[in-house]
Amino acid sequence: MDMAPINNIQQRGMKRSSAKKIPELEDHDIHPTTGFLPSAPLPLQRLPKYYEPWEVVLDDLQRLLLAGRLRERVRAIPPLDTTLLSTRREWQRAYLVLSFLGQGYIWGKNQDAEEKVPKCIAIPWLRACDELELKPIITYAAVELYNFKLLDPSGPWDLSNMCILHTFSGGMDEAWFFLVSIAIEAAGAPALPAILKALHAVEDEDLTSLSEALSVIADVTEKITGILKKMYEKTDAHIFFNRVRPYMNGWEKAENLPNGVLYEGVLSTKRGVPNGIHTDAGIYGKYAGGSAGQSSLIHVLDCALDVTHKPMPGSDPTKQVNFIHEMRNYMPGPHKKFVYAVADSYSIKDYITNLPSKTAGVADLVHLFNKCVDGMKAFRNTHIQMVSVYIVSQANKFKEVGSAGVPPQVQSERLQNGLLARGTGGTNLIPFLKQSRDETDAAKIAKT
Repeated sequence: MDMAPINNIQQRGMKRSSAKKIPELEDHDIHPTTGFLPSAPLPLQRLPKYYEPWEVVLDDLQRLLLAGRLRERVRAIPPLDTTLLSTRREWQRAYLVLSFLGQGYIWGKNQDAEEKVPKCIAIPWLRACDELELKPIITYAAVELYNFKLLDPSGPWDLSNMCILHTFSGGMDEAWFFLVSIAIEAAGAPALPAILKALHAVEDEDLTSLSEALSVIADVTEKITGILKKMYEKTDAHIFFNRVRPYMNGWEKAENLPNGVLYEGVLSTKRGVPNGIHTDAGIYGKYAGGSAGQSSLIHVLDCALDVTHKPMPGSDPTKQVNFIHEMRNYMPGPHKKFVYAVADSYSIKDYITNLPSKTAGVADLVHLFNKCVDGMKAFRNTHIQMVSVYIVSQANKFKEVGSAGVPPQVQSERLQNGLLARGTGGTNLIPFLKQSRDETDAAKIAKT
């Protein structure tokens, strides 16, 4: 496109009237080529020897769950001092290990939920959360960001060269489920510097750079949708729903855990425990479960494209934000700050919308911006279809079959919770996802 008129505008020194801050990737623990995924170094695969009492239980996680002995082994873990954790990767590894042990301890294997996390893991778990600004529950960060390695360290960051470090079930279906999201993070990484380039282009009135940046973002939205569709290849819906998803559940709205979970021995935390009932034994906390809605990548793309999410009709009137915004509280602290920094920076949409219609290249910018939005809409449409297959249809099958043939003594409350086609964060899934899709579509710039 011909950008000469825009260059003339730049030469005249025209700037946006109110300068805003544009964040830097390095200030938020984000890599310019791998994005929110840790690299240089990669996630640790083992903590220092002092922490072997944690690691060896994780080594046997599936066997202990199957034998019904995980809780026994966890309670036998000696108290360990977290002050010996010295690097960010060590804290991330500690958080991963303790999250798997804690989540497995709470839910067990076809067992009723356990209300109390023993202090031998509760205290260090909360300390790791304070360090990383995370929550003491399984999160996207634990099962995705800190939970992978490369088969070939010099190879590509894609599904052909990635593997999962830990799962609850020990199966390939669960590993693939996690890997697809990790591959989406890797494929989405180029969008992050492109978004910053777009913000600088708005600040500098540089439509050439803005066009280049939007092209990258549009390509990313197309790629991540293609990767999401690969879920069908190696994750079976029945296995996911019955063997994987239960471990992603939270205890913010769990009927069988009305007070949440008691973190034994935790009497105070640096960042506090939401909905916490204080007792002499510890503090109760209520948290939503692990969810792809905690992906900082998707949030940043929404913010860059001015996608606005509102509370669902009939939702809790005391909450002023959409569930999507609540999920930002489950992101690593630096990533959450980056999401808000992008949201508080320049509006790419407003800038393009307010350009004079006769300015050279404006129509192309509108097309590129809307292509980005359409890409995010396609991603959310694919996600809706996937949720229908992996959750809704499986929940309906469960309703039809019920507990026929299952002895009453092994019909746990957790098993019965599978009757609800709700998200692990407690949302009514399909209406919520459709609203999010429609809100995405509404972000497009009207063509004149």
